[in-house]
Amino acid sequence: MSIPLKPLPIVEHWDCHGCGICCRGAIVALGEEDLRKLREQHWEQDPEMRGVKYLVRMGGLFSKRYRLAHQKDGRCVFQRDDKLCRIHAQFGYEAKPSVCRLAPLQMVPLERFAYVTLRRYCPSAAADKGRTIEEQLNEYRDLVVQSHAEPRAAPPPALTRWSRRPWKDVFAVAEMLNRLVLDERYPLVRRLVHGLEFCDLVERASLGKFAGGRMQELLSLLAAAAVRDADVWFQNRAPPQRLGARFFRQTAMEYLRLHPEYVPETSWRERWRLIRAAAAFSRGTGRVPSFRLPFPEAAFPDLERPLGSLSEEALRPLVHYFESAVVSLRYAMFKKRLWPMVEAFRALVLGYPIALWMLRYACGPRPPEVDDVIRTVMMLDRGETRASLVGFRHRLRVRALARHRQLAPLTAWYAR
Repeated sequence: MSIPLKPLPIVEHWDCHGCGICCRGAIVALGEEDLRKLREQHWEQDPEMRGVKYLVRMGGLFSKRYRLAHQKDGRCVFQRDDKLCRIHAQFGYEAKPSVCRLAPLQMVPLERFAYVTLRRYCPSAAADKGRTIEEQLNEYRDLVVQSHAEPRAAPPPALTRWSRRPWKDVFAVAEMLNRLVLDERYPLVRRLVHGLEFCDLVERASLGKFAGGRMQELLSLLAAAAVRDADVWFQNRAPPQRLGARFFRQTAMEYLRLHPEYVPETSWRERWRLIRAAAAFSRGTGRVPSFRLPFPEAAFPDLERPLGSLSEEALRPLVHYFESAVVSLRYAMFKKRLWPMVEAFRALVLGYPIALWMLRYACGPRPPEVDDVIRTVMMLDRGETRASLVGFRHRLRVRALARHRQLAPLTAWYAR
């Protein structure tokens, strides 16, 4: 049985502005209805598409699952040079695959309802430009029904590696994280570190001994302790330890290739470049490999300098990204479903120092502007579904950073 759709309790805005960025590098999985429509469009007869392979099999040689193919530069096979969609131009909006029609709105199924939120790989979503999601909700509901994508109730994520609790307790922990991250008395960096400290305390607590009102009382005490304990990371901001710095750089390299300015290339030469780049990021010395990004040349030590204060306007897309990810529970409910909730939250927060490191690299000596931050938010959002950033190896990396108490100092250090 499907569950109802709800907008987030915080306001999100979006409308399509025709930039075509969502057609670059996206994996468009196709359902049976999508395949039927595409085959009835007879693209093999189109003069510009004749001989072009537009379907790619997913999941092995005998799989019946398909996705849209990509051009050599990573764009969707159906995106024209003017950034418009061939399917849309020739057959109309309804003829497009359901994934394309639903994006960048996303459903987050919970116990009794599903949140509708935004994926911020779209620059208009990252900038909160357009109508509110609440204004578009009825239209979106119709699309969901037409696409046979009605959400179903989801099982609760584990809270920690050792504790799986019912939805009631998951919501209690989530609500406390919401309060910490939305607390506007503090700057974003402090709010995120408060959340990290809270997760550490939840992981160490014997949750099985608490239920109902006692559970709520415990979580309130842990949240108050988290705010107090976070002070130490800001009184004397120290650089990360050697292990923490190496894991951080390895993660930064994964994100670099998700930056919207990055143009993918498939060749043996590119693979050799990646091997050399991985060695450079592991060492953290010398020049930062550029991946052909249009960034100023920099050495690794250059990216440890203080960034300075970001204006409220420039910081706003980053604030909205983290607030919406936390409130929607998106970080705990998708590719990281096999991760406990506290570990998924840590992985989300690791994106904050990554973003500030990236701004140092992208902007060089000049102060970051709103457009720089929007592109960085797009990069973070793409990381939410990147295999290398949701898989077991990255989980071990995040777990090691937490075990060695490096996540909070990393976050405070790059926020200088």
